[in-house]
Amino acid sequence: MLQHTFGGVNGPRSRAQRDVVLRVLADLPGPSTAHAIHHHALDTGVRIGLTTIYRHLASLVRAGTVAAMVDHAGLHLYYLRSGDEHSNTLMCTECGCGVPVNAAVVTHWAMRTAVDHGFSDLSLSIALTGVCSRCRSTEGR
Repeated sequence: MLQHTFGGVNGPRSRAQRDVVLRVLADLPGPSTAHAIHHHALDTGVRIGLTTIYRHLASLVRAGTVAAMVDHAGLHLYYLRSGDEHSNTLMCTECGCGVPVNAAVVTHWAMRTAVDHGFSDLSLSIALTGVCSRCRSTEGR
């Protein structure tokens, strides 16, 4: 029987591509678009398609390794999540800087509310965005 070595969704090639996406996200200074992730990968000599970047980002978001937010222009930005299940990041929509915040109170409220209404397998997504003091003072807000 002939076997190919390209690997499937969880094959070696796919894992290497996923690792590229994770490495690029770690290298970038803040939340980034899929296009910025793609350009950074190409700039570092890694050949990977934009569609592949999107596929891995979607998978990493579903797995909870990466979080996504929408900026003021409507662009989807991606960033690595911390390991703390109750940790979220308050992100500046102007410069992309982030401040870790504890979202345990919100998480517990959401879980309790779901159970009270007979729901299970809760999926929770919290996006905390605003304009940081540095950007506010730069723009005279």
